[in-house]
Amino acid sequence: MKHRPDKGCHGWLLLVVLLAGCATLPPVEDGEGLRPDDVDHFTIEGKVAWVHPEGRGNASLTWRQDGEDFSLLLTGPLGQGAVRLEQDAQGARMETPEGPLHAARADTLLAEALGFTIPVAQARWWVLGVPAPVGEAGSVQVHRRDDHDRPADVEQDGWRIEWSDRRLVAGRALPRRVQLEREGTRLTLVVGAWSLRDVMPSAAPSQQEPGLDLD
Repeated sequence: MKHRPDKGCHGWLLLVVLLAGCATLPPVEDGEGLRPDDVDHFTIEGKVAWVHPEGRGNASLTWRQDGEDFSLLLTGPLGQGAVRLEQDAQGARMETPEGPLHAARADTLLAEALGFTIPVAQARWWVLGVPAPVGEAGSVQVHRRDDHDRPADVEQDGWRIEWSDRRLVAGRALPRRVQLEREGTRLTLVVGAWSLRDVMPSAAPSQQEPGLDLD
């Protein structure tokens, strides 16, 4: 009989530790920070923890995005050591302790490492604190906004996405905590460090995105 995790216990106690261990980033003041829609090149370092019907896990994460290409390094998932996932125009590759794996899409390979599928193309936007653009993903339903009218709880492509604790990075209001949830799977990312490239710093107020349906 498979053990089904207690979502209210170990996994979320772990996230308290992850939050305490991350580096301090400047907080966003009232109305401060642009939307990061222009960010095509970034590096994230942080911690990720997940719970799904077949188990749980956690890892240190480094995500490097270069336009449409990216690399994702997970250190310590499910006790496997390091897993490196990369995708470019030639396809997706994953280096694991057991050897390399290849596929057309990164989602397929990431499911091999984690035990569940994440839409990587959409998540590339979700980690920035914005919905994926229409054309790359489905329509967006906004369930809640923060005090500065930024989406804080939305639904897209069957995933519930929550953003909180936004910090100011190169003039952009970026979430320190991102939570994704769908059909019994919950994944939480806590960002400890951001690096944005090829963007102009600005302290202009963020703009409300058009075309979102309020709940």
